[in-house]
Amino acid sequence: MNRLVKLFPWAGGLFISAIFLDSLRFKFTGHPTPQHIFTTLREWSGIALFYPAGPWIIGLGELLASLLLIGLPVIFFLANRKRLIAPAQFLGALIAIAIMSGAIFFHLFTPLGVETPVEWNGDTPTAFAPNLFIAACISWLCAALILIIRRRALSVFSGGAVHSA
Repeated sequence: MNRLVKLFPWAGGLFISAIFLDSLRFKFTGHPTPQHIFTTLREWSGIALFYPAGPWIIGLGELLASLLLIGLPVIFFLANRKRLIAPAQFLGALIAIAIMSGAIFFHLFTPLGVETPVEWNGDTPTAFAPNLFIAACISWLCAALILIIRRRALSVFSGGAVHSA
């Protein structure tokens, strides 16, 4: 069990980072799926920031979370700065859980719905599936577990005032 606790922040961080980094090619290139998602949210909420800025804002947050979950910890490991790994992964998981909480909320409580377009014919969606919602839920769970496992990293940010069992 102890080995699993040590390995999970790396495995969970790798899973989250794979989901986040793979999605960047869609968010940063104007692909129809993020356009559909963020336009739907803009129309529902009346908040113009959702599109075209939304994919970029969320994409940059996902990139930062990935860097903190895997990128920097690998550098810290190689540089023999292992005490910095847990705080970096804690912050990355915190960002990931915030992003995925928003994603889950918007899938469940807005016209976006759980199923989003997965295939397109020009500008028209031709197939829908719950893939993004499922990935958001699994990523949220992974981030929550990383936060629990790396909770002692809070003492770095609070000057040692936080103690965990």
